[in-house]
Amino acid sequence: MIKNIIFDVYGTLVSTGSGSVDATKIIFDKYNLDDSAEDIYRKWKEFHKEHINTLNEFIKEEEIFIKDLEKLFLLYGIEANPMVEVKPMLESLYNRKLFDDTAETINELSKDFNIAIGSTTDTNPLMCNIKNTSLNSISNIFTSENLKIYKPKESFYSEILRRTNWKAEECLFIGDSMDDDVVGPLKVGMKSILIDRKNKYTVCPYGVKKIKSLLEVKDLLNEY
Repeated sequence: MIKNIIFDVYGTLVSTGSGSVDATKIIFDKYNLDDSAEDIYRKWKEFHKEHINTLNEFIKEEEIFIKDLEKLFLLYGIEANPMVEVKPMLESLYNRKLFDDTAETINELSKDFNIAIGSTTDTNPLMCNIKNTSLNSISNIFTSENLKIYKPKESFYSEILRRTNWKAEECLFIGDSMDDDVVGPLKVGMKSILIDRKNKYTVCPYGVKKIKSLLEVKDLLNEY
């Protein structure tokens, strides 16, 4: 029986909009590259994931963004200081809004379930994004920064269980990433729901339910 629901944040509860691509455009437009901002940002995301997955010790995501940009500058033959030029990307992390279905879902589910957040992010941007929103009432907020672990390492999810004293089989993890929000939680015994707002996934393996809106969650809970 599900007693606790853990939500991913970005792409699940909070929209990133076009902020990351816009920031990439600001950073790279002056270099007159053939690649579009969208193309460059796709490479940026690949480098970001690679850096997270190969860390020998924890560093903040802000530092990883700088490492990403350093690698991008090297790729494009650009001589610039990534610690300075990364500023538009870091600023973009603070201007994100809730999806239209977030407030209603959180308010409704909070009546019957313990609610938590589990997100790969530095703590300060997340807290700024949820300030004065329905998410501000959630007391169990876990970021990669305060856990000192990144998804999808199993210890990210097991540490949430340890700190809350929740049982894995009583937890449901909801998010938009197959690796981070489905495979990772399943490895520690949690159940999962994949929210696929952009129809990225044609198949959802492991018997996991796929939804397009958070408003579908409540009806699905009867199946758990």
